[in-house]
Parts: sequence; structure tokens; C-alpha cells
Amino acid sequence: MVSKIKSSSEKNNDRDAIFGVGRHALNLLNNGEWDFHNEDTQQHLHSLHPYPARFIPQIPRKAILLWSAPGDIILDPFCGCGTSILESSLLGRSSVGIDNNPVAVLVTKAKTAKYRNQDLKTLEKFLIHLDALLKTKSNESIFPDYENFDYWFSLTAKGDLGRLKCVINQLSGSPKLLALAVFSSIIVRASYQHSDTRYVRVSKIYTKGDAFRWFKAKLTASIESVREIIGSSRADSKVFCSDSRRMNMIRDNHVQMIVTSPPYINAYDYHKYHRHRMHWIDGDVNFARVTEIGKHDTFTRTNADAGKYFDDMLLCFVEWERILKNKGYVFIVVGDGIVNGSPVKVGEGFINLAQKTGFKLKKRWVRELQKNKKSFNQKARISKEHVLLFQKKVK
Repeated sequence: MVSKIKSSSEKNNDRDAIFGVGRHALNLLNNGEWDFHNEDTQQHLHSLHPYPARFIPQIPRKAILLWSAPGDIILDPFCGCGTSILESSLLGRSSVGIDNNPVAVLVTKAKTAKYRNQDLKTLEKFLIHLDALLKTKSNESIFPDYENFDYWFSLTAKGDLGRLKCVINQLSGSPKLLALAVFSSIIVRASYQHSDTRYVRVSKIYTKGDAFRWFKAKLTASIESVREIIGSSRADSKVFCSDSRRMNMIRDNHVQMIVTSPPYINAYDYHKYHRHRMHWIDGDVNFARVTEIGKHDTFTRTNADAGKYFDDMLLCFVEWERILKNKGYVFIVVGDGIVNGSPVKVGEGFINLAQKTGFKLKKRWVRELQKNKKSFNQKARISKEHVLLFQKKVK
């Protein structure tokens, strides 16, 4: 029998379909329960810092409310910009966030710090006197030292950022955390890097003082965002810069629920696109690069094998089984991928890993992405995501 050759439209439809799920099953799973289209995803401090491929807050909020209780401990082992950690804190659940990226750790700490009214007054006073403070540091700057630094920043941008960093270092505690996170948020804009999702040098016009203006506007907006939640009861959060495959800081049977979105295979290089930010905030770039799971750099190589991704994630599942309480939940949002032109069925792979490591699948859904709101790579093939709920088996 001669196999039918697919038309280009059929091929495109296959690309849009989620891998490993038949069309009938896809229709049943894709019920819109986790889509949250047309809702505000920039509430509170969630808009503090650009971070591609981040959770929208509605997803962890709903999951935490459904499968945990106030007083429980929530873990996000790939916390990114801290969406699930902030939502846990606002919902009265203590939380632990882990990420190998120092930018993610800084932003999560800044989002979840328990600010006092005095902290806001300190920051407001800082803004009022910022121009005068910058003048006093006209001959002082703090620059990172790394290869090709001058290739990525104009002399003017470098001078402004260096003085601004010097002034921010005069702050301390929570005010410094927030100011430094805001500073990090403007780094790519002030550089010759194309964008947060494209690591190429392009020509940009930087005018003297731009960084100061951007910083003031962003910090002013961030202070108002803090003011929205400063009176609310908040649970404690801890954030660690660490490898999620080895969470030695968390003891056995300690966590009630894991809410996370692991790195998508072959989709992004956080260590690369945040590299300049990491240098400016004194982060460990090499640690972020070496420990990043699923990175684009690895899986675009000739003869790249998707098995490496699942080997890394198996170590994560083993750790999750160790630190979760009996009957604790794991809630995951993840997309499928492509390596060497072949589909990688990540959702199915995670289900297999879970079964091997002491979890049972409780429920699964498919989430439809709005392409015009995706936070990275509008041309990517990811248009749907798996939403998976596992429960730890009783030993």
C-alpha cells in the first residue's frame, strides 16, 4: 500500500497539535479549564521584570487553591521570576523557590520580600534624591568585567549603568532588592542585545540619561505594585540559587505540593539571554549555563539526543518523591518539543517518569496558548501545553 503524502496544511496542523495525544483525546482534554484567555496577567508585582515563558499567575493560583491548604509548604523547583512563589505567599502558603539563574533568584526575592511602609518611604526618598545622588557619583562607577563587554554596551550606556549601580549599592535590605531587580530589568534595553529572546547585537540609539529615566519610571510603578499588597497577610518564602536536581536544602517528606513549569526542551537559553544581567548583578554565569536543563544550545547540536533531557528530569522526579509528603501533589505545565526535526513527547515522557518514581497520574488537561500573548518566540511550534497533576503514592 502506498502511504498518503500529507499536504502542507495537514503538516502544519500536525505541528500545532500536541504530540502524543490523539485528536479525539485532545478534544476531550482541551476543555479550556487552564487557558485564562483575556485575563489580567500583570497583577501586583508580576510585571516587575521581563522573563520569557513565565507562568501566568492564574495557573498556580488555581492549582494552589485546589490542592493545598493554608499553612502548607509549596515548592517551585524551577521558580523563574517567582510567579508561583508570590501566589503561594499571598494565599497563606509558605513556599520554597529554586532556580539556577541568579536573575530569577533576585527577581523572586524582590517579589516576595515583606515590605514595610518604611521601606516604601525609603524608596520614595531615594527616587526624590536620585539625580543628586547620581551627581555625587559622577566620577564613580561599578562595571562588570567580562569578555566583549564593550561590544554589547555603548560608552554612554555603560557609564550611566555603572553610576546607577553605584548609587543602588547605597541601599540595603528589601529596598535594595527591589531597586536591583528594577535595575536588572532595564539592562537589555540599554544594551546592543536585540531583545530578551534574541541574542544578537543590533544597532540601537542610546541617549545619555536613558537608563536613569527608565529606572525611575519602573521603580515608581513597582513601588505602587508593592503598595497594593503591603497590607495583606503574607506567608514566608525562601529562595535558593541551586541545581534543581539536588535539593539538599529541603528535608525528606517536607513539602505538601510542587507547582512548576520545567524548562521546555530546545526552546530557550536562559543563561544566554540573561547573561548581561547576570554580570551586572554579580551572578554566577557559568553555574547557570552548566546546570540549565533542556537548553537550546544542547539540543541544536548535531546528533543531539532528547534522552539527556529526560535523564535530567528523572533526577528531578526522584528528588520530588523524596521531599514530598505522602499523598502530596505535583502540578506541572510543560510543552512538547522538537529535536533534530523529530517531535519529543514531553508530556508522555513525564507521565512515564512519574510512574517510575512513585507517583500516580490523577488528571491531565491540554492548555491552549494565545499566540499573540506568548512571552517568547511567536513562530515557535508550541501552541498547546500539557497540564499534569500527579500524587505521591503512600509508602
